[in-house]
Amino acid sequence: MPTRLSDALDEEKARAAQAQAAADVKEPIQEDRVQTAYRSQELEWRRTHREVLRTFAGEWVVLEGEAIIAHGSDPVQVVAAARAKGIKVPYLFYVEAMGEDVVRMGL
Repeated sequence: MPTRLSDALDEEKARAAQAQAAADVKEPIQEDRVQTAYRSQELEWRRTHREVLRTFAGEWVVLEGEAIIAHGSDPVQVVAAARAKGIKVPYLFYVEAMGEDVVRMGL
């Protein structure tokens, strides 16, 4: 039991410091698992079906799995068409026209 006012204040400060230290201890962060396979089927299809995609040169395309859902020159209309077919999050991409004078390089 504190005998002086200063001792009581010191004990109160010590309790407050302990409470603050306990509050500063954080629970371990549980990160959501990163979806490494997100759209991997679509990406693989694009990689392996370049000849098919050439027929859509200059157009926007929505791909779901291995199926072309919609395509056209206006991306807003293409997305709307895909959503009308029940696709909630369309995978939309633009197919560039590849001329003979174009050299394609990538990482």
